[in-house]
Amino acid sequence: MTRPIVVPLDGSALAIAALPRAGMIATFLKEPIHLVRVHVPVLAYSAAESPVAFPDPAWDTSVREAAQKWLIETAAKAAADLKVKVTWELRVGSPSEEVVAAATERNAHTIVCTTHGHGGWAAQWLGSVADAIIRHSPCPVLAMSEDALAGPAGIAHILVPLDGSQTAAAIVPHVRELALAAKATVDLFRVVAPPWVGDAVTAVQSGMIDRFGVDPAADIAKTELDRVAEDLRYAGIHTTTLVEVATNPTRAIIDRIGESKPDLVAMSTHGRGLSRLFMGSVADKVLRAGGRPVFCWRPPREISDEADAVGMFATSVSGPAA
Repeated sequence: MTRPIVVPLDGSALAIAALPRAGMIATFLKEPIHLVRVHVPVLAYSAAESPVAFPDPAWDTSVREAAQKWLIETAAKAAADLKVKVTWELRVGSPSEEVVAAATERNAHTIVCTTHGHGGWAAQWLGSVADAIIRHSPCPVLAMSEDALAGPAGIAHILVPLDGSQTAAAIVPHVRELALAAKATVDLFRVVAPPWVGDAVTAVQSGMIDRFGVDPAADIAKTELDRVAEDLRYAGIHTTTLVEVATNPTRAIIDRIGESKPDLVAMSTHGRGLSRLFMGSVADKVLRAGGRPVFCWRPPREISDEADAVGMFATSVSGPAA
């Protein structure tokens, strides 16, 4: 049974720009691409004193037929350019709901999409459609900003930020599969953040007494990261590990992206409770400021363990007992 790579399209050139990377993943995994365009019914407005919205069947049919014609032509061109099987589907309704439904019905492997465009993919995409897709998607979502699209389309180097939680580690099996298919190297990265007690920066300076237990915490984080790396290495994936002490985990991740220049950043997301702040902070900042495609996965509730994740992608260090 095939597990297609689903690509949501809205008719914009930016949305179509997701196709080369979708084609690359489809080629690596030997899977087809499934294009999805969602038609939102067109409304006309009466000229009465109190305007009333009502469906205009003729106008709506014309717009839907034009969208379907465009989708058929786009699918044919993508199949010829990417040398993979391409299917298409025009759905009607809410963009995020229909994209998720299409991916669920077809047991999709990955959803690949850009973060801007027009229509359903507006400038606030991350705050609406993308956020909804990532929270409800049955599979990982590869999201790309305009800056990310400007980079090379390969997947030779994957950066994986972890925080020691089961939720963060849930991305690893997906990374393993992709890295094996693409013959990519994997960098595991973890941040240990000292508490904001007095001058936290001074507390971790070289030669100073480690009053807040940062060094032991970093050692524990390195041991845990090495365990994850061992599993990946056993599978035949070249894997490196790095633990960094930083007062701003998000900035540390973005700096690491700038230094290592990965082709892809892979991370799990939390989809409920306080951890929903992730979509408004770490993921948003990494996607917008990192300049790299972000491979996101929100694990099922039975895997998610937000209670043990005090801060996304950071190990918080407690001070000594009084």
